[in-house]
Amino acid sequence: MRRMQESAAESGTYPPPVYAGPAAETTVPPSSLLWWAAAMTLLGPVLGVLWWFASPGGGLYGDRANAESWLIRDLVLGGLQLLAGVVVGWLLTNRIDLPGAWQRVCAAVGGSLLGSVLAVVVGQGLGSLFSGGDGEFPFVLRSLGVALVWPAAAALVVFLASLLGLLLIRRNR
Repeated sequence: MRRMQESAAESGTYPPPVYAGPAAETTVPPSSLLWWAAAMTLLGPVLGVLWWFASPGGGLYGDRANAESWLIRDLVLGGLQLLAGVVVGWLLTNRIDLPGAWQRVCAAVGGSLLGSVLAVVVGQGLGSLFSGGDGEFPFVLRSLGVALVWPAAAALVVFLASLLGLLLIRRNR
């Protein structure tokens, strides 16, 4: 017994490694973070194509010159991005207890920001490509704040789910 105490004192570590618990924080693999950022970025062009097809004055119906349809065009993109943000936030919330949760959330929100920009670029590009040029009334996003709906919705869902989880844990004590 005395010999064990002396060896622990000699090594200078207390408690000895045999009594050490698990590490407080383990890191998340970089490939997981890259996957989240890339998946959100690649979802952006898909949303851009859907926006162009579903909006008035886009691929299926409507007249681009009708000024009353411009707001609806922006709202269609906002609705698509809100849906994507809620789904991404829900997926992130399901993994909130795993190590590296905040890194995963930051990667997904950053990727969704880039994906949102790509959605606008792809939708406007399709609009100018299939309309025979930009013309007098181009297919553009007129409310630029709509491009922030997707990352904001994802972050808000994660925040609210985390807050609700903390409230439920505190209430159960």
